[in-house]
Amino acid sequence: MSKDISRRKFLKVMGATALSAGALSATTKSFGQARPIPKDPIKIAAVSFLTGAAAAPFGIPGDNTYKMCADVINKEGGILGRKIDLQSKDEAGGVYAQVKLCRKLILEDKVDVVLGYISSASCLAVLPLSDELGGLIVAYDCGTHELMEGTKSPYEVPKFKLGFRSKAHLGIDNIGLALYIKKYYPKTKKVAGINPDYAWGRDSWLIFEVAMKKLMPQVEVVKTLWPPLGNTDYTAHISALMGAEPDIVHSSLWGGDAVTFTKQAIGMGFFKKIRMAYSRGEPYPQEVGKEYPEGQIICCAGTHYFLFTPKDKASADLQKWFVAEYHKRYGKYPTYPCYHAYQAIYAYKHAVEKASKAVGGWPTIDEIAKAMTGLTFPTPSGML
Repeated sequence: MSKDISRRKFLKVMGATALSAGALSATTKSFGQARPIPKDPIKIAAVSFLTGAAAAPFGIPGDNTYKMCADVINKEGGILGRKIDLQSKDEAGGVYAQVKLCRKLILEDKVDVVLGYISSASCLAVLPLSDELGGLIVAYDCGTHELMEGTKSPYEVPKFKLGFRSKAHLGIDNIGLALYIKKYYPKTKKVAGINPDYAWGRDSWLIFEVAMKKLMPQVEVVKTLWPPLGNTDYTAHISALMGAEPDIVHSSLWGGDAVTFTKQAIGMGFFKKIRMAYSRGEPYPQEVGKEYPEGQIICCAGTHYFLFTPKDKASADLQKWFVAEYHKRYGKYPTYPCYHAYQAIYAYKHAVEKASKAVGGWPTIDEIAKAMTGLTFPTPSGML
């Protein structure tokens, strides 16, 4: 029958038709099942020191920034239309209290992300819970390099699937101090150190000492002191440092410890003979006030300084807005914990938006984590 088509042609036509129909079906399915955006708010837990000696110079400025950024994001429509429900939590109480709190936030309160921790001890205890509990955690301020990096090379990268750090570790502070001393104080002959006796202080001094031996091998270490965290009387330490007669004293004392040390050292005439090199000293001039001694070396955890102008225009515009907005709201200029808080909350925002574009709707926690890995975006300090 001439009008009949051959079996081979029939199958070919039907196969092509089936393929087209299948593609159409898949396309329809893809669009028809686009993931919905939940209508409930995004629960963000922001954990910082809200009480205790570290609150005023670190925790409260960081928490203020979280509140400011959440307010701005909400006024702009939220994240994919979802408003932020910011829950400020206190980091006080030690590592066991923070582990307990983090478990509650993830397992009971069902927060979408935990942004937190100033203390290196807190970070080391809490961040492993991200993978254990299946909750997204972003370490925003703690500095120990051992949080993500191994002590011996090679080591696994990334260390955690759901745990992140949104700022640099203490290497940038202490290597930076050594480079600065070599460039601007090349005649330095003797250095000393006073650092808190736990991971943050020990790691800070270790990296500074190694850098100094490499850059200025002729410099002698004449004294190293390890006061406990939360110490209130530094008079004996100050006397010991003055007796050793160093040119420069390295310190990673922070929070109320650094403020207390500085005020007591002023009263004992310490700064008339010795220069301090603070690895994280940028908040203290505002905390100590007009008595703060001139000529000290202050590191601010990178380019987190309210007078700094980033090179790229997007970041420079953000810096101008950030400094003005923070000062308008709180009557002070932002210090580096503020910049760290900005980076953490916007890292989450950008990761959600990036993941959403890839999956067509609200992403899962694993998809957000994947999008956050290697993420880059402008910040008031420059490109992150």
